Amino acid sequence: MTLEPIAAAGQQQVVDATRECIDRAGRLLGRDFSLPTVKFDLQGRAAGMYRVHKRQRCIRYNPYIFAKYLADNLANTVPHEVAHYLTDELYGLANIRPHGKEWQTVMAMLGAAPTVTCRY
Repeated sequence: MTLEPIAAAGQQQVVDATRECIDRAGRLLGRDFSLPTVKFDLQGRAAGMYRVHKRQRCIRYNPYIFAKYLADNLANTVPHEVAHYLTDELYGLANIRPHGKEWQTVMAMLGAAPTVTCRY
């Protein structure tokens, strides 16, 4: 059996969850954050990745891992990547460690455990 990538409806669910995490943080911090570009083009073993390329912020998700483990990724990967985006917005990536205290604080604010990796 071949695993298919996450379907359009599932992708929309992930984008909505990403937006909700960002909006929740905005309410808690008293400021507005825009939704970065969300793509489902990540390959390999990583479930998600936040990156800035040519001043464009992007959260990339692995469509195959999300298809297979949607609930777990909604609970863990989405807040993980959103926390990277938010710490970039708040502190700048050059000023903090990727999974340092600032990132851990944002993860706690989002109600997620500050774990670095997941095992599937």
